[in-house]
Amino acid sequence: MLDISYGYYLISLFILTGIIILLLDVKAYSRNNQKKEKKFALFLGWANIVFGTAFYIVNWIYQRWFW
Repeated sequence: MLDISYGYYLISLFILTGIIILLLDVKAYSRNNQKKEKKFALFLGWANIVFGTAFYIVNWIYQRWFW
């Protein structure tokens, strides 16, 4: 059976955008003394990393035991 899955693209997209947000946006907001924007960028960056990691774990469990 041929399985075409875009899940790994989604996982890498979540994790990479989270890292980029944390590295670039948070530094820029800190430099410009924008506290609210920095807090939201921190939240968004970590949320992307957590969602990507959680989706990876769920996908791994699904592939391991239910496929």
